[in-house]
Amino acid sequence: MRDNLRSKEYFNALIEREKNDIIMFEDTIKKVILEKGESDRGVRNGYNILICSYQKMMNLLYSYGEDLKIIEEWYEKLLYYYSKMWDRKYGYIELIKVLSLAVLFGIDKCKLVELEERLISENFDDYLVNVLLKEIDSSWAKNGTEFEFPGIYDCLKDILENKESSDFSLLKEYLEEKWYGLHKQCAWYDTHKSKQNTYCGYWSFEAGAIAKILKLDDSNLRNISYYPYDLVNYN
Repeated sequence: MRDNLRSKEYFNALIEREKNDIIMFEDTIKKVILEKGESDRGVRNGYNILICSYQKMMNLLYSYGEDLKIIEEWYEKLLYYYSKMWDRKYGYIELIKVLSLAVLFGIDKCKLVELEERLISENFDDYLVNVLLKEIDSSWAKNGTEFEFPGIYDCLKDILENKESSDFSLLKEYLEEKWYGLHKQCAWYDTHKSKQNTYCGYWSFEAGAIAKILKLDDSNLRNISYYPYDLVNYN
């Protein structure tokens, strides 16, 4: 278990339910594609539902304590659907999550080609997106230094450009004092207080990606809330 706010039984039940939903939707989508083609509106809607389910699975599996290799396999399915559907209408925070996980899993750049093409076609030039993509694909050409959506991750620029880049204290401050509050507008915010079994775990995958990019000695972050320590040190 990596999350102690809920029991192992709680996470296991939600994981099994989500797995069954995913299997059902993927089977249905395959049938619709055979009948109507992939461009059918129902197929596209199905992809959007699967993206939500796979994103939820990332948190559930990590919170539960699943083996990272298995979580990586689930992540690649998320990336497959996400790359098919992304455009500017998709949430910025979700994009940062998807790219941060790509950094943490060390995903090969060839698996990001479709998503990169979509970002280019939308002329999406965001500071943090560029930092994450350049860690995966050194040939990524966008180099904008501003945020497409200011006010969310601006403080991370200070961490990334800190002259004492080996210092973990700024990232520790971000995790302890800023991260949770910055995500107040997210649907998952405060779900640990809900009685509806909607809590999936709180994880700052972008903080982990930054620690990996900066090659921080993150041993002092190991027990900090929201920090995905073992994923940062995966591979």
